[in-house]
Parts: sequence; C-alpha cells; structure tokens
Amino acid sequence: MPAVDLKHGMFAWTDLIAHDLAADRAFYGDLFGWRAEALPNHTASAYTLFTVGGERVAGLTPMSEGMKAQGVPPIWVSYILVDDVDAVAERVERYGGVVRLDPMDVVDSGRMAMIQDPSGGSVALWQAGTHRGAERFNDPGCMTWNELMTRDPLAARAFYSALLGWTFEEADLGPRGTYHLCRIGDRPNGGIMAFPSEVPADVPPYWNVYFAVEDVSDSCAKAESLGATVVVPPTTIPMGTFALVADPRGAHFTLWREG
Repeated sequence: MPAVDLKHGMFAWTDLIAHDLAADRAFYGDLFGWRAEALPNHTASAYTLFTVGGERVAGLTPMSEGMKAQGVPPIWVSYILVDDVDAVAERVERYGGVVRLDPMDVVDSGRMAMIQDPSGGSVALWQAGTHRGAERFNDPGCMTWNELMTRDPLAARAFYSALLGWTFEEADLGPRGTYHLCRIGDRPNGGIMAFPSEVPADVPPYWNVYFAVEDVSDSCAKAESLGATVVVPPTTIPMGTFALVADPRGAHFTLWREG
C-alpha cells in the first residue's frame, strides 16, 4: 500500500535489538523475504535496514554487551514519531513514566529516547531527521500493528493519552476483558490490553509488533522450519487471524492476516 502519512504520535518504525546479527538477517530474510542493507553514514556499522520491494520496513541493531551481561533477551522495539523528542521526554515523569534513555542524536537520521510507561511497557520516541520511519506498512512482510500487553491497561491508557494526545475507544473481548483501541484523529494507531490470566506473573509488559503475512498458518510452518517457536498457534478473531511467534533467539512478534 502507499506510504502512510506519518504524524506526531503515530507508530513509525520498529527495530530488533539482537544478539546475533548474521543469524537474524538470515531468519527474517527467509521468513519475510526481507533484503538487508547498511544504513549510510551510520556510526554503528552493524546497523541493518530491512527492505521489502526496495522500501524500508524495519531495522536490526546489536544489543550492547552490558545488556547481554544482564541477561536481556533479544526484543523488538516500537518507535513512536514525535515532533520534539526532548519536549515529550521532559513530560514523561509528570505523567508517571520513566525516561530509560535520555534523548540522543542518531547521526543525521533523527533523535531518539526510550521511555517506560507506568504499567511497565517500554517504547522508543523518534524525532525524524533524514529517516522518518517505515516507507511501507500493512503489506506482507511489513509492520501492521503495535499492541501493549500489560497488567494495568488503564494506567497505560491515561499515560499515553496525556503524553501524546491519543484517544481511545473500548471493545468488549468477553472473558479476555476490554480492548483499548488507540486513535490519532480518525486513524487507528495501536491497542492496549491486559495479559490473559494464564500468562505467568514474571512475563514483563511489552509492546508487541505485528507483521502482515499472506497466510498465517503457512508462515508459522515456515518459521518453525527455520528454528522459531509458535507460542500461540494461528487463532481467528472477528478482525483476522494471528499467531505469536518467538524467533530462534527468543524475540517475540505476531503474524497477522486481516479478514
């Protein structure tokens, strides 16, 4: 589909913070058909851009040795586009959040910060320089949704509403509780929901990244053949079909087919 007109408060990008760059390039290249290219003039020469049809859709960056030593697993990180990252980061504590990484320049690509909301979910803020965000969304192999899984969705909802101006509408999920659909104007921008009761208490809140695929069952089979684990098998809901997958090094993401 055409590039989304990215605006303040919208999810714009996702990075995999990885332990094994070569292995992850191979896995995601095989699974999604991604091609890897180096980001020009980037000081971290290991940073990789993934493309679909020549358009940038996601990134891959090495995890620091300090994070590895602390046992931090590989993880997909969601980026929210903001007009002024310093101004937004300055307000985070006012609304009950924590700034985990102070605003910093990423060469000429942009300026970023990492924050944690009051419910425990972490997300990146991104102020565009030469790199605004993904050039393609919702097509197979592209990011299509971002969803916070947490134990306190109301605290998270209040935080993002105050910080970024998100508005919400609720959907009844029956025994699974309430889904909090986020909007920027009229455009759906993500969701927040409580962990199901069967999720172990030691699983931390996280922003889950969804990637569109042609067929969820076929993609699950391919992922397993490449060494991944299907954590939640293909499940059909009124909006479409999804499956939660852990890649061979443990990073979680969701496969999604609408309709």
